[in-house]
Amino acid sequence: MAISRIDILIERFRNGQISDDEHAELLQLLSRKENAASARKFFKGLMDSQPSDAGFFNANESDQLFEAVRKRSKNGKQEPALRRIPWLKWTAAAAAACVVIFMGYQFIAGNKRTENNTMAIQEKTVPTDFLPGKKNKAVLILSDNSQILLDSTNAGILGKQGSSMIRKAENGEIVYEKGQEANQPPGPVYNILEIPVGGEYQLVLADGSKVWLNSASRLKFPVQFSGSSREVEVSGEAYFEIARDKSRPFKVHFNQSTVEVLGTHFNVNAYDNDDIQAITLLEGSVKVSNTLNEVKIKPGQQARLTDASRINVKEVDTEEAVAWKNGYFMFADEDIKSILKKLSRWYGFTTEYQGTVNDEHFGGMISKFKNISEVLNMFERTGTVKFKLIQGDASGKGRKIIVTK
Repeated sequence: MAISRIDILIERFRNGQISDDEHAELLQLLSRKENAASARKFFKGLMDSQPSDAGFFNANESDQLFEAVRKRSKNGKQEPALRRIPWLKWTAAAAAACVVIFMGYQFIAGNKRTENNTMAIQEKTVPTDFLPGKKNKAVLILSDNSQILLDSTNAGILGKQGSSMIRKAENGEIVYEKGQEANQPPGPVYNILEIPVGGEYQLVLADGSKVWLNSASRLKFPVQFSGSSREVEVSGEAYFEIARDKSRPFKVHFNQSTVEVLGTHFNVNAYDNDDIQAITLLEGSVKVSNTLNEVKIKPGQQARLTDASRINVKEVDTEEAVAWKNGYFMFADEDIKSILKKLSRWYGFTTEYQGTVNDEHFGGMISKFKNISEVLNMFERTGTVKFKLIQGDASGKGRKIIVTK
């Protein structure tokens, strides 16, 4: 397979052999919408390669970077200004923070933060702040409707349900350890794992399958699988790594639809207040069905359900689908309303829009564990949108973001 020009330039950049003219060419190629996947991979590689004490750009470097790739018109007639900038030199702080304008939408990438550094990419314009959500925050509801607050429970045996023991591991993971089927009570015994806004959790089911649940999500599951199939119900978002069992397919039910697998890795995004539910396959093969249709998808594909009958299949960047599990927010050609809906599930706020909000589309990636001000300030830096934060009371009630042009 032929090597593309952008791959050649990226390799020369990594080896420190890139010329000034090639610097400008690489930036121009990265700014094109058709190269969005390559650009995301490039910037993520930069971010992940930085040492833990990597700092941020100084103000002058940030301004040079931003002005070099300042927003362009959506009709594609205006090319971004290009010149050699310090950011394109390979240094320890090379990927601290950046804003790249793609053809037709904007790309934002954030990086690690140290205790002794502040965001230099811009001045703070958000007067208050919301803390990010946290891992291992969930409620386990047992078969008798009693509840266990998992974020305040110590590691160890939590109890027994049916013939399965429930154990909380040192890393916070909940593990259902399969017991003897002879000790299983008649009929299935169900537990429910509920993830509040601002939480996420990992669970190991009795068959060894692993499930990661995103914020504002819910999983209903049997404490031990029996019969000819393994079936669970999910709402919200979950990533599954299914233990292979050829004799018993694994079925995930959501919103009158079903995903069926034998052993595979896939993500289900099925929030009730989203217009589209999406199943993204990373490994193996799955069958997606609803009341009228059925499709099979391959790794790298996503099945999108837009109503009770239609299922569309498209090729996708699977990294985007599971970014939440890996500690990132990743957006691809999304408007600010869609982005804020995702952020609200993690930071816990409502949104109010004042006036006509720009329909600019954004793409990019930033850590989930930054305060909301750092996330919003990167959008504000593009000059297309502004935010005002209302803190609410001590419990977070009344927390709101007001969006203006």
